Amino acid sequence: MKLSSYLSILTAFSAVSAFSPLPPFSPFSPFPELPKDNCKPSQLWKCQMEYNQCYMKNMFNIKKCMDEFVKCKEKECKSETTINSFEATKENVKVLGRANYQDGYLWFGMTDAGVEYQFDGKTTVINVTADTKAYSEESPAYVGIYADGEIYNKTLITQKNTNFTVNFDKKGKHTVAFVKLSEAEQGSLRINEITADAKKIKPTAEKKKKIEFIGDSITCAFGVDGGEEDHYHTSIQDGTKSYAYLTAKKFNADVNIVAHSGIAILSAVSFTGERTPDSTLPPIYDKLGLTFGNDFFVLGSNEFDDGSYELQSTVWDDFGKYVPDLIVINLGTNDAFYFMSIDPSKVESEQEVFVQNYEDFLAHLRSLYPKTEILCTLGMMGQEVYPLVEQAVNNYIENTDDKHVKLFELNVQDVEKNGIGADTHPNAKSQLDAANELIGAIEEYYGWKADKNVNIDELI
Repeated sequence: MKLSSYLSILTAFSAVSAFSPLPPFSPFSPFPELPKDNCKPSQLWKCQMEYNQCYMKNMFNIKKCMDEFVKCKEKECKSETTINSFEATKENVKVLGRANYQDGYLWFGMTDAGVEYQFDGKTTVINVTADTKAYSEESPAYVGIYADGEIYNKTLITQKNTNFTVNFDKKGKHTVAFVKLSEAEQGSLRINEITADAKKIKPTAEKKKKIEFIGDSITCAFGVDGGEEDHYHTSIQDGTKSYAYLTAKKFNADVNIVAHSGIAILSAVSFTGERTPDSTLPPIYDKLGLTFGNDFFVLGSNEFDDGSYELQSTVWDDFGKYVPDLIVINLGTNDAFYFMSIDPSKVESEQEVFVQNYEDFLAHLRSLYPKTEILCTLGMMGQEVYPLVEQAVNNYIENTDDKHVKLFELNVQDVEKNGIGADTHPNAKSQLDAANELIGAIEEYYGWKADKNVNIDELI
């Protein structure tokens, strides 16, 4: 081609609109980098490459190439990597445990609380804000992320705002769960936003069975990953290794855990000879949780940038939506320590109050759940108070003729066989033993069938 002819072609390009293709790139020119998550520039680049090929074949018929370029760029932009944002509402996620959606975020603190959802894509990100206690050096929240049912990451929260990213090897239908492994007393979390390279995320299906566990540090799996020399810390507390979680897994049941370390029916251990008023569970059963301040058994608030909030002052109002088929109560261990810490002359009268408070709590649960089975148990860290639990249950049944409340005494943890966790609490092996005991009792009492394909031994 003569130089004059080539220049005339380049001159023609200068007259077309801003949406026209550029002159063809030299095969030796580097291709420009374009954002992988930006659909339109990627599409225009594709159109340009197609135009280049057309131009080389039809150098003297530019109109044909221009027409094809226009059709290409006007096509609907479709990208497999477009990132969308979602709120942690019940329309988008399955809420695990107790949590309140408010002011654009999902707030929770309880053991094994969190979210689970499905999406068709490859990458998802969960944006989380921790309160000041939950990202403190002393008691950071411990969380677990699960990808398609397998552990993806377990980690301590180390900063106020964190993006938890889950990347799968291939694009497709995936399930993600974000679970708080440590208890509410040591801080709470907010899920602000979930993003994914998908048009939507959706809640996973509800299980056929639902169980609620009401308990203390044993149910929270206090010290489950620690040893005899260890003391309380969130890093050795893992709610997915508690007898409660393991039992629910074996029955393929949804689980709701309402438990706090040091909590009791009447009072936890006393250092003054008087009851510890903030250590009783019945008064806060209908609340979102419980947070202690810097002093044990002294209630505290959850500090966020936008103010102070109290789990124990926030009503949890999903009683009509999460209706358990079975409630397991495991309370009384801390009451035993209370009875040992007060003047012996007061013990008998205080035990009578314990029995009455237990009966009242059963009545309250029945008012909330008219058809739910209730199983009262105790024993992993001592059976001293079990006779009082038995007395309370028998009194309640006699007074109400409620045939749906039963008793089951757990064995004391076998330290010789299993060793021991932090601060004399059950370790993972003892939690597993208790789960197997409880599973057997539930099968016997209620005719439930444990899933033989679920190996809870692997979970500890």
